[in-house]
Amino acid sequence: MELDIELLEAWRGGDQRAGSRLLDRRTREITWFFRNKVFDEADVPDLVSQTFLGCVHARDRFEGSASFRYFVYSIAHNVLRQYLRTKAKRRREQLDFATVCVHELDPSSMSSIQMQRQELRAFVEGLRRVPVEHQVVLELKYFENLTGPQIAELLGVPEGTVRTRLRRGLERLRSRVDEELTRVDREREGSTGEELEAWAAQVRALRQSA
Repeated sequence: MELDIELLEAWRGGDQRAGSRLLDRRTREITWFFRNKVFDEADVPDLVSQTFLGCVHARDRFEGSASFRYFVYSIAHNVLRQYLRTKAKRRREQLDFATVCVHELDPSSMSSIQMQRQELRAFVEGLRRVPVEHQVVLELKYFENLTGPQIAELLGVPEGTVRTRLRRGLERLRSRVDEELTRVDREREGSTGEELEAWAAQVRALRQSA
């Protein structure tokens, strides 16, 4: 956004208030970027701080060829990967984020996004049971309401890659959600795309009211 660039230029010129305002504009969405991907809610503030500290250190290297929002998300994405690697270092030397999911890394952990309705709990936990690469794009779609091209820009990957991750992630998410819901109600029919969209909208509304 143009305002982001104006604030960034002022920050580079020594205006610390502009820098604080710029980072504040992204605090809520970056907080939510991490919330469903951590093993402990207490880890979220530190990951957000690491992300913005990275922005401070790299601000003069930002060339403006992409949006500042992309710049922040690229740092947050790297912070998330390092966090997961650190948490899992006793189990494996390398992580393949195309196959490993948050639940697999720590089955005892639960999402920090607390839901009352069973369907919403299954939806949020289902996201933690798909590969991290898929979870990231699904949550950007569902929680940030972003399109495929917008997600591709934020992550710095081809749009076709995003479409593939969304398609495969959605298939796995529906399977994980149905596993949980049919465990309670064996006669329940499989969830539909419309139901997933509706549940996502309710979770998104919680974020907006938080």
